[in-house]
Amino acid sequence: MKPLLTTAIIAASLLTSAAYAAPAKSTPAASSDSMSSAGSSMGDNGFFFKPYVGADYQYSRYSYKNGVDQFFSDSFSGGDVHIGARVHKYLGFEASYFDTAKGNKTNIQGSGINTSTKFQGESLDAMGYLPLASSKAELIGLVGVNHTKGSISATGALNGSSAGNKTFAEFGGGAQYWITDNLNARLLERYEDISHDDVNSAWVTSVGLNWQF
Repeated sequence: MKPLLTTAIIAASLLTSAAYAAPAKSTPAASSDSMSSAGSSMGDNGFFFKPYVGADYQYSRYSYKNGVDQFFSDSFSGGDVHIGARVHKYLGFEASYFDTAKGNKTNIQGSGINTSTKFQGESLDAMGYLPLASSKAELIGLVGVNHTKGSISATGALNGSSAGNKTFAEFGGGAQYWITDNLNARLLERYEDISHDDVNSAWVTSVGLNWQF
């Protein structure tokens, strides 16, 4: 429970900072050699609109219940594409679509049954940012809603398929580093509180790039 509690505290703290950050006095624009950690023209605490697009590689670990983990894959590679907007030095919003590769298990316990599992869906998150002083890096906290569809098929000694979907809360945290004024590299860890049928929860690690306009 410690990783889960720590992630929740980081997410809540950063989002609270975004909501209550007090305006600061304007300062001279930084040179390209000392670029703001939030990219160009994000040095003040006023509201603005900076859209961005991005893509991530994702590695997902699912936790099952009712003893079904022996029948289904619990780790998946995949990816997401997303669009978002930074609206404040400390706040932004992001919508994404994600899809995993199929996870396969063959001849389960010598039964001749093979299974294939896959997940896909969408998410909408509020993103809290905490720029690090004199750095191009910033910490991130997120909280949002996720809609996931899972599908399972069986072949061999048993044939059939089923699918289900669920909308649930997610939260997490991470960091990003501004490579240029427009390009950053990002690492995030999300916890997804699925609690549906035989699926308990998921941890999703994402690493990717964002281009801000």
